[in-house]
Amino acid sequence: MKNHVLRKFIILFSAPVIGFLLLMLVHLLPTGKMFEHVYWSLDTIVPEFDDETVVNGYKATLTGNFTDCIMLLHAIYDHPDHSVVEQSVMMYRPEFLDDPSYPDGWQPGNSLVDYVVNNNINREVTYGRYWHGYLLFLKPLLLVTSLGSIRLFFSAFQLILVCFIVIELVSKGMKGEAWAFLFSVPFLFYFSTFASLSLSICFYLMIFTLYVLIRFWDKLSEKKLFFEMFLIFGILTSYFDFLTYPLVTLGYPLVLYAYMNSSSAKVSEKKNSLLLSVISNTVAWFAGYGYMWMSKWIIGAVLGYKGIIGNAFSTVETRLQSAECMNRIIGFLHVIVLNFKPYLNWGFFIYFGVIFIIAFIVLFHKRKKGLNIRLLFDNFKNARIFLLIALYPFIWFIALENHSEQHWIYTCRIFAVTVFALSTFWVRITENCTK
Repeated sequence: MKNHVLRKFIILFSAPVIGFLLLMLVHLLPTGKMFEHVYWSLDTIVPEFDDETVVNGYKATLTGNFTDCIMLLHAIYDHPDHSVVEQSVMMYRPEFLDDPSYPDGWQPGNSLVDYVVNNNINREVTYGRYWHGYLLFLKPLLLVTSLGSIRLFFSAFQLILVCFIVIELVSKGMKGEAWAFLFSVPFLFYFSTFASLSLSICFYLMIFTLYVLIRFWDKLSEKKLFFEMFLIFGILTSYFDFLTYPLVTLGYPLVLYAYMNSSSAKVSEKKNSLLLSVISNTVAWFAGYGYMWMSKWIIGAVLGYKGIIGNAFSTVETRLQSAECMNRIIGFLHVIVLNFKPYLNWGFFIYFGVIFIIAFIVLFHKRKKGLNIRLLFDNFKNARIFLLIALYPFIWFIALENHSEQHWIYTCRIFAVTVFALSTFWVRITENCTK
């Protein structure tokens, strides 16, 4: 018991310290080459100011140009008046102010062009409420290449990662779960994720969490480290992500965790053990996510930088509000409709049809081999947990109504968790159920 408490304490204490030290180290990198590579990327960036979708007319296929420009500005911005510590805490960037239609600034595209082309710094703004951990990878990448090359690399690398997870699952005897994972990937708008720096982050984190569970399952199970792992998953998500669609870094590993546990005879002997462990891991992820986020504000306050905590709490308060000009219930229904909207087209209708046909063929094949109704029912009892996890996106929309309404064009991706959970539910109830 003492060892478990000590491990949690070490993780919680060391995470913000290590995170801040790494952020300072990466800010020591020279920005000259980064600046040059962003300059040569403007031909890619500028045309996307008005149309940042990979597939015209489908907003959820966005490249994330708005946020990507913020990320690029933070990667290349260097001002002699700011120390490495100050820049790591406050995250200054230049803001373009010459356009009267944007009196409050907040136009990162024009700001990036103005800074890179004209070397102008009309004013500085801060973005200290996030960790900006993505800079650990973005700065080194920009040292060697441009945004276009990074996108080409992402397009290949992300495909390899999906195949890698499938291979790992199959190698562990989880062929059905590999199919469930593949079925869910298109709901992440995977075919456009490669084009976005900001919207790739949660994809990479999700792949990482799945790999850790698959590869180290026996050790994690033996030493009972799942709570600590989900705590770390939440910490990493808070450190690297911009509050895009972070739920996938909880939902995907949670589905896999439940699947691998529900296949165990030991778990089935204890009626509520799986439910309690799923709830426990969920609490761990949110604890890690919330703690890591707040630790950035606390570090800033301790070092004497004002405004971070007030700004952060103001933003959190806004994001937890209901949809604009609506009560909580009507706002929730409105948010659900908005986030379903990207999937209401013939592309996904056809895809759904293919999935149902495959599911029917699998069931028909098993029936032909001799379907055992009793085994099917026993599997259903162990598979009910996936129906709970499938509801997580809806719970998320209730809690973050405001954010999910304003940013539905990418928060919709968390529905991939529902698809993965329901697909795994189907796999779980149909496996090993023939005579």
